[in-house]
Amino acid sequence: MKRGIISIFILFSINCYSQCGIPQSILSNNVYFFSANLNWSTVTGVHHYKIRYKEIAATPWSYKNNIDSTLVSKVLNNLVSQSDYIWQIRSHCDTTNTDYSSWSAVDTFNTTTMLCPTPSGLITSNITYISALANWNILSGVDRFKIHYRILNTNTWQNLSLISGNLNSANIPVLQQNTTYEWQIMAYHDSTLNMCSLWSASDTFTTSIFVPAPFNPIINTIIGNNQCNTPSTLTIEIDQAQNEPDIGTSTISTDGGYFNISSVSTGDSVGYAILNSATQNVNAVLRAGLIAGPNYAIINSYDTSNSLIGFFAIENTSTGIRVTTTSPNDGNNYTAGFNSEINFTNLYVTPNYSGDLNIVILLESEFNEQVYFSDTINIQCSSTIDEIVKNKRIHQIYDLFGRKSKQEKNKFLIYQYRDGRTTKKIILD
Repeated sequence: MKRGIISIFILFSINCYSQCGIPQSILSNNVYFFSANLNWSTVTGVHHYKIRYKEIAATPWSYKNNIDSTLVSKVLNNLVSQSDYIWQIRSHCDTTNTDYSSWSAVDTFNTTTMLCPTPSGLITSNITYISALANWNILSGVDRFKIHYRILNTNTWQNLSLISGNLNSANIPVLQQNTTYEWQIMAYHDSTLNMCSLWSASDTFTTSIFVPAPFNPIINTIIGNNQCNTPSTLTIEIDQAQNEPDIGTSTISTDGGYFNISSVSTGDSVGYAILNSATQNVNAVLRAGLIAGPNYAIINSYDTSNSLIGFFAIENTSTGIRVTTTSPNDGNNYTAGFNSEINFTNLYVTPNYSGDLNIVILLESEFNEQVYFSDTINIQCSSTIDEIVKNKRIHQIYDLFGRKSKQEKNKFLIYQYRDGRTTKKIILD
């Protein structure tokens, strides 16, 4: 009697197990270097499917679980290129994974394709101590490229942001000086992660040795008009050559005039700023921020997307005005070279008397080197507004004895500009 019960139980189990159909029409297609599409026919009464796959030579299986019953295909990604794979699928007919079919017949595929050519013609140019330009041959039909690079004979790759398929060059930034690197590139031939090429052969390059330039910012000041007691534009231009130490702090002051801070409210535009370098072009609007009375305010700088990118302080002193700025340290202490302009639009009011207006600018590098600049503008109390006074480019440099001189540090020199005006300047080291 007991044997009969056991036999009935076994028969019932076999019948229940067989009710979950085995997927048929097993097929793999759209096979690329790192992906493949697996296909099967619909099985009635299925709750979900399960796939197992592996490289034929490998022992452990990898699995894709809980595949929706409405699907009849599944893409496998992150495969090993140019390898032989085997896969199978089975049906699960309940939520508890107790009623399932046998594994299907075996299907195989090899991860290779002729549809995803690899970029070629790699060459590196414009190599500096900190960056290099990666170049490759134009490749049609590419959605985007991916570049990774590393120090030669190390294990850790770094990746650039994805690059448009229309380009055939990209800058590799933030490198170490006097160091040999290698880089490779792959192409994505569609908008998914499926149709990507193999990594290219490596190209190598060695960065140069960094040679710093002396701290010697070129400074110009411009005042919109020299009529006394009149709102005027006030512009300061600062240029730096490549590899000069970064400017850490700057102080701009005058011995006359004032900022009409009482005339503005928080958020009002008070001017603009421009910065152009080899890597960026920034146009910013200056807006009043915190206003702490008629003699002190914080000025915020916003880029074209209205994002805050910096700020500085302006104030009225007992003798004139002062503008103070501290630049955040970017980590490398040297500039890539730039020209900049800051313009206050009619916020500055000229002195209410005739005579010389002295503008003094003190710049200090992140290595505590200092450059001192002074300029003198004649203010007139008359009904005729004089011609705009503006510093021109340097014409000649003299020492204090009137002899022609080259630019030197720690020595007062007289700078003559092309408009005939002169100013004294010392570069401190």
